[in-house]
Amino acid sequence: MLIWSEVSWIPNKHYSGIYGLMKLVLTKTLPASLERVIVLDTDITFATDIAELWAVFHKFKGQQVLGLVENQSDWYLGNLWKNHRPWPALGRGYNTGVILLLLDKLRKMKWEQMWRLTAERELMGMLSTSLADQDIFNAVIKQNPFLVYQLPCFWNVQLSDHTRSEQCYRDVSDLKLQKQLSELDEDDLCYEFRRERFTVHRTHLYFLHYEYEPVADNTDVTLVAQLSMDRLQMLEAICKHWEGPISLALYLSDAEAQQFLRYAQGSEVLMSRHNVGYHIVYKEGQFYPVNLLRNVAMKHISTPYMFLSDIDFLPMYGLYEYLRYHVWTKGHAPTNFAKWRTATTPYRVEWEADFEPYVVVRRDCPEYDRRFVGFGWNKVAHIMELDAQEYEFTVLPNAYMIHMPHAPSFDITKFRSNKQYRICLKTLKEEFQQDMSRRYGFAALKYLTAENNS
Repeated sequence: MLIWSEVSWIPNKHYSGIYGLMKLVLTKTLPASLERVIVLDTDITFATDIAELWAVFHKFKGQQVLGLVENQSDWYLGNLWKNHRPWPALGRGYNTGVILLLLDKLRKMKWEQMWRLTAERELMGMLSTSLADQDIFNAVIKQNPFLVYQLPCFWNVQLSDHTRSEQCYRDVSDLKLQKQLSELDEDDLCYEFRRERFTVHRTHLYFLHYEYEPVADNTDVTLVAQLSMDRLQMLEAICKHWEGPISLALYLSDAEAQQFLRYAQGSEVLMSRHNVGYHIVYKEGQFYPVNLLRNVAMKHISTPYMFLSDIDFLPMYGLYEYLRYHVWTKGHAPTNFAKWRTATTPYRVEWEADFEPYVVVRRDCPEYDRRFVGFGWNKVAHIMELDAQEYEFTVLPNAYMIHMPHAPSFDITKFRSNKQYRICLKTLKEEFQQDMSRRYGFAALKYLTAENNS
């Protein structure tokens, strides 16, 4: 009731009534410990990761405390009809459907006093607001233009009549999802494969409580893997075999995420481990986005090194401590098993076609290529990229993994039974190799040669 009285004195013609004024008092209603916030209208639809918008806060400079998109209608220009008299605004004004607020700085600037004095002054002539809080925000900005950081218009495309929203689509290359999909040919037999690369998945990082204490000697290694619901039973065994930190990306539906929560809470093994980061990537599309999942798990490690594994490979007991003793700045490569059986010291090997070893690398290694989804070439392409970037491949003796038996995945079944699936995978492989040639030039010729000879 106290907050209600903060804005109830303002006459408002907008259909939202008093609720349309509540953004003005967020510095007071939200916790004092909260320093920044993104404020959205309920009719906003996101086409990309909201984390990208959050990152814009780092671009604020000086006294900029408000992030807003320019209004795309002519409302504040005052020319929509005869005798149209809008509230004062800077140029076209700003739309408050999406706002970035630096709450801590606004409080120090005495924001509450600032907007209240402006509203009182303007209401003496305007008598009421027409667009609720947006009118008052714009009146404040008109007097204090230094407060605003202008967001690119693709962060708030206003699709109502009589707007300039089409300029956002035409002029802004960053309209990520819409623009990239529009460039694809829907008649392409591999269209469904290609569009998967641009699918945006909802992601819940650190689904369960996570704690990590850094190791003083800077040699710590995180096991990185991805899984779906049908591999959940393998988690306990891996946690028993690997005592170090683990980063897992789980591909689940909303219902499966709740099943996983109940499973984890009922497992004494999983509940006793706080150094396992569980990151839920929610299901979207028809393919298993294996390399997207790997990238999510890779991005959220806290150690200088990571062991890139798969969920159906069980580490030998003691592998975590063994790898910490043998950490390398480069990856290790396809194993010469005859040599490995008798080796007592690490040894170098060269890259070969179609090998896909499990490697330990620094956390800044290249990401996996998202064009490869489902079954086929998802790890092979990554190892090829490591080789192109001149990683040295070293095999460790006395270190091994055990491949745990499991039923064939849905994607490998599709690969075996669907000719078009195999044709598209071959096409994607060829396009990847062409991209490698463009990026790495003459050095990438060996990959084409090796593929032709294999």
